[in-house]
Amino acid sequence: MRLNGKVALVTGGGIRVGKVLSLALAEAGADLVISYFGTEEETRKTQEQIRQMGRECVICEANMCDLGVLRNMIATTEQTFGRLDFLIHSASNFNEGPFDEVTEEIWDSSMDIILKGAFFLSQAAVPLMMKHKSGRMIAMIGNSYYENWPTYIPHSIAKVGLVKLMECLAVTLSPYIQCTALCPATIMTSAVGGYSPILRQRGEQIDEKNSVMKVNGIDIVKGVPQQVAELIVFLCGCSDYMNGAVIPIDGGKHLL
Repeated sequence: MRLNGKVALVTGGGIRVGKVLSLALAEAGADLVISYFGTEEETRKTQEQIRQMGRECVICEANMCDLGVLRNMIATTEQTFGRLDFLIHSASNFNEGPFDEVTEEIWDSSMDIILKGAFFLSQAAVPLMMKHKSGRMIAMIGNSYYENWPTYIPHSIAKVGLVKLMECLAVTLSPYIQCTALCPATIMTSAVGGYSPILRQRGEQIDEKNSVMKVNGIDIVKGVPQQVAELIVFLCGCSDYMNGAVIPIDGGKHLL
């Protein structure tokens, strides 16, 4: 799947899973705009890797809560490339805490970074996408869409809201811009992002050596970020008949 001549914006695209997504899009031929917040050194390393592939990469420090900054990022994209083809909503936080300890600050943090930022960035991006009457928006959700995590309630609600945003925009922006939500299960190989407490709460075990997870006594494939990146590249280049889908990529975990 080749994406030559196309431009992708990946929020949170400089580190961890976002970095893997950015590198995969660059490898497929796309130029990149990457947003980051507080991770400039790591993001510059990602930028250099992309440039070594022969692709252009612009990085922008962007607080997802600052609507002016988000709009300026789209303006920078237009000034640099003159187009935007793919918007990947990957930026997220992972607030943890018992229900009775959730504060207004924690609630607002989850909603602002995961949902509010994605909404207004999408709003700002649409006019640029519509210059070529085409585009794709893809939101990284995670398996909180299918599962209920008692100590990550604001995070889970914000992610489910992001799914609904993609579904609404799939209809609102049809037939020109297609929107998709991806729901990967655990793909990190460390406790980054707080997955270990969730696994413990649910009695799930990971066998890294054999790349499997045990869920309800059944072994399923444990994925890695590169496999999610492969799907994102496919969705960016596939038929525009794919629209409004909520796609589990979890080895079948959502069925158990």
